[in-house]
Order: sequence, then structure tokens, then C-alpha cells
Amino acid sequence: MNARSTALRGLAVVVLMIVSVDLTAHPGGLNAEGCHNNRKTGDYHCHRASAIQRAQQAAATPAPPASAVPQPSAPAAPTCHTGPRGGRYTITKSGKKNYHGC
Repeated sequence: MNARSTALRGLAVVVLMIVSVDLTAHPGGLNAEGCHNNRKTGDYHCHRASAIQRAQQAAATPAPPASAVPQPSAPAAPTCHTGPRGGRYTITKSGKKNYHGC
């Protein structure tokens, strides 16, 4: 065997090793619970928590005390602007000028 065929054979082995590692970890076809059947071994296993488990975990999380929850403040008074000719106006939520708000 010459050096070139030995190098190509070694490269092929390395490529096959890399490809085989990628094939062992697969996303699979997961059902709504995040689980699936392994066809080779026949076992049923899960990769992520189901919606029911997530809801149960959320329900088990204690709510923060009422003092820790920020209370909404009173709405701020609209800011009055003065136009170039002395007209006073506010800006609406849609971005338009309202001359009756001041």
C-alpha cells in the first residue's frame, strides 16, 4: 500500500466516526408530551416535559407576596405641547395631535 491510499483510508475512517456520532443523537418524532418509542429497544422515553407537567410545575411555584407585585400607577396627565403659532395640543396614542386636550 502506498502513502496516498493509507491517508485516504484514514480519512474515510474519521469521516465515518463523525457521521456515526451525529446519528446517535436524534430529535425523533416527538408526540405532544415530548416522548416517543425507540424502535430498536422498544422502550418509551421523553425528551422534554409535557404541557401537563409544565402546568403542574407552574402551579407548584408559589406566588410572590402582594407587596412584591408592582401596583399600576394612576395614568399620567397628557403632556401639553405648544406649536409654532402658539396652539396647544397633546399627542394621542395613534400619534395624532389633539387640540382639545389641554
